Amino acid sequence: MKRYINIFKTLLEIANNKMWIIIQMAISSGLNNISSLLPPIATAGIIAMITDNNFNGIWYYVILYVIFYIFYFESLHWNYYTYTVLADYYHLEVQKKLFDHVANNDEIYDKVSKGKIIETCSDDVRYLVDVVDCFIKSLMSVVKLLVILLIFMYYNFLVATIVLILDLLYLYLMNNNSKNVSKYYEGTRKYEDKIIDILNQMLTNLKQVKTLNLMPKLNLNLDKTRIKWKEQYKGKRDNMTFRYCLIPYIVYIGKIFLYILLSYFVITKKITLDKLVLLISYFEMTITCTDSMLDNLLNLSNYGVRVNRIKTILDYTPQKDLDFGDVTNDYINGVVEFKNVYYDIGNRNILNKVSFKIYPNEINTIVGHSGSGKSTIINLLYRAKRIKSGEILIDNESIYNYSKKVYSSNVSGVFQIPFVFEMSIRENLALVDSNIKNQIEACKRVGIHDFIESLPKGYNTVIKEDQKQITDGVKQLIVIARALLSKAEILLLDEITSNIDPEFTVKIGEVLLDLKTDHTILMVTHKPEMMEIADRIIVLDKGKVIAKGLNKYVYEKCSLYRELKNRTFASISRIE
Repeated sequence: MKRYINIFKTLLEIANNKMWIIIQMAISSGLNNISSLLPPIATAGIIAMITDNNFNGIWYYVILYVIFYIFYFESLHWNYYTYTVLADYYHLEVQKKLFDHVANNDEIYDKVSKGKIIETCSDDVRYLVDVVDCFIKSLMSVVKLLVILLIFMYYNFLVATIVLILDLLYLYLMNNNSKNVSKYYEGTRKYEDKIIDILNQMLTNLKQVKTLNLMPKLNLNLDKTRIKWKEQYKGKRDNMTFRYCLIPYIVYIGKIFLYILLSYFVITKKITLDKLVLLISYFEMTITCTDSMLDNLLNLSNYGVRVNRIKTILDYTPQKDLDFGDVTNDYINGVVEFKNVYYDIGNRNILNKVSFKIYPNEINTIVGHSGSGKSTIINLLYRAKRIKSGEILIDNESIYNYSKKVYSSNVSGVFQIPFVFEMSIRENLALVDSNIKNQIEACKRVGIHDFIESLPKGYNTVIKEDQKQITDGVKQLIVIARALLSKAEILLLDEITSNIDPEFTVKIGEVLLDLKTDHTILMVTHKPEMMEIADRIIVLDKGKVIAKGLNKYVYEKCSLYRELKNRTFASISRIE
């Protein structure tokens, strides 16, 4: 029982409001369970009147019968109302709580898989109300069984003893079975998360998956996980089969024996016919009540898995050293400086004493082989990680000292895959600035206003995955326009042209040349066209800066930069 109480307590830790509604649910459930004990009394009374040939007395028990069922259904109606209120609260409020927590702690992906987060936010929250419902129903079932046992003891102690032994044995076997079912259920959820993880990655990079014909290998990885899931699911089903097909034999064998005993008591006139009907009704009720309680406890065990998954996510807390500071100076010029920055993951060195300085009104480009630390620099500027030593400064102030509002309003960026929601262009832009005039100005500046206006629904056009008119290049320009709406002084661009057509690469290059007039731009790229437009180049190799300076100077002095640039040009020539 302690395990079930802990599940309920954990739920209250996650969402501790609506206690009055929970109390109402408990009261209504209790009244409903007690009222279900009353109709057999009316039934026994009717049989007693028939036995005594008292037809007029039957109506008294018929009226009682109707009253008992009105009481039963009204208490059930009250219980349904409380369930609905709690369902709304738990689903919406806890889901919002999860969203906010994940959004504010992006490091959580290092500890919890995306598949688990998605499944928890979309699926697990739906069952929180059932934790309360199952817990209360189980508790009320115990009360109901105790009342029935007292009724048996009132009429016949031997019968009460037999019923008690049968019920306790049944409960013991079923409870052990519930633990096994819950264990295997948790296993199935674990491997479902892994499958969702692979599916999520596949959908995110579907074009590359198709182009590189990666599906056969992905399916091989999926098959291994599916086999593991199948093993867990089989274990769960085997235990469910034992639960519903073998354990009930105990009840039904005991039931036959009890009915024979009760029949003997009637024949020997130890009990009357109406008492026989009453006791049989209560024994049947004992079985259904026990089954209901066991089903609720089994469900509660399964829901406990869901509750713990939610708690795992909400319990994750970021490192304190990533907290924002209290500097509220919003007059940012945009001078970014790395001073002897050192960063590693585990024992693997990622950045080693990296130093450089970039200024406003310039396009600064970071180049280097894959794994050299380019994207790490961008992530550090997003404050996704904290450096081990050194300093990262904006306008001579540590980036960790700025308040969240100031930092997020002055540092913005665009990623490799254009991130837009399946909503209208206007709604995507309104996520940053709902002012329509500002949206139009931003789109004009990146050169897509006329294109958007040419669409049948203009800015109200909904962006969809399979929409041919709005290509990845257009999406990327929309994302750049959205970044501009943030009024950020510093723009961070991570491989923003790697997945788009050459014509849009040129177009984005032109946009960046315009944007540098009033922004600080730091860009990671492997495209020669983007290297060409850079004012300054920073060359990374194995986590170290091996060259930095004006584009032409670095090209003349750094063989790695020449190699990267010329090799990329050569690969483009071969493709063409």
